Amino acid sequence: MNQFAKIKVQDFNGRKHFVLFSNYTDPTYGITSLVDITTFYQYVKNHEYPIYLSLIYLVTKALNQVNEFRYRYNGEDILFFDKIDPAFTIMTDVGLYDNCDNVDIRADFATFLQDAKREIADIKKGQALNNPQIDERFDQFYFSSTPWMEFSAITHPMDNTLLAYIPRITWDKFHIEEEKVTMHININVHHALISGKPLADGFNKIQAYLNNPQDVFE
Repeated sequence: MNQFAKIKVQDFNGRKHFVLFSNYTDPTYGITSLVDITTFYQYVKNHEYPIYLSLIYLVTKALNQVNEFRYRYNGEDILFFDKIDPAFTIMTDVGLYDNCDNVDIRADFATFLQDAKREIADIKKGQALNNPQIDERFDQFYFSSTPWMEFSAITHPMDNTLLAYIPRITWDKFHIEEEKVTMHININVHHALISGKPLADGFNKIQAYLNNPQDVFE
């Protein structure tokens, strides 16, 4: 687990809203936005980068720039992590998805890509599909995608546990029309820690990186 600072709830600047929404039966909400990935798409194609892993890296880097996305709650204190790593779904060779949750967001893309490809090679065999799902880390973003179809909205299976404080990020099938490429991206967050403004900041940072991928990959 990455390093973090502990903040007592009574000392948290947003404690009023934290206490309110943390007691909701359904405290999460999500927004889906259409983003322009034309420049990013051409960039990764020119460099022969894997698009799925490139997007995961870019979005993780972007959301780490917004402080609220690095807050978590462990049941006693609010944790403010130095950085958040990605955990993401992978389609196995047996036609069922599994989770890749042991890859750090490295300082450079080449190392991240090397780590991810090594983990994915084992996961794709499908040999861990019958193992129990153990989620013990808070310092992650949960990624998935639906590359088979486009969507304009999406819901997530959620339970009001400590894992609900982990943001979920999902995108759909790319829409290619003439020279423009777009996709819908959904970000689902816990309202006790992330309100509308920082969520919008996250979307805006993602779009800024999509427009200038060299800032992320070089």
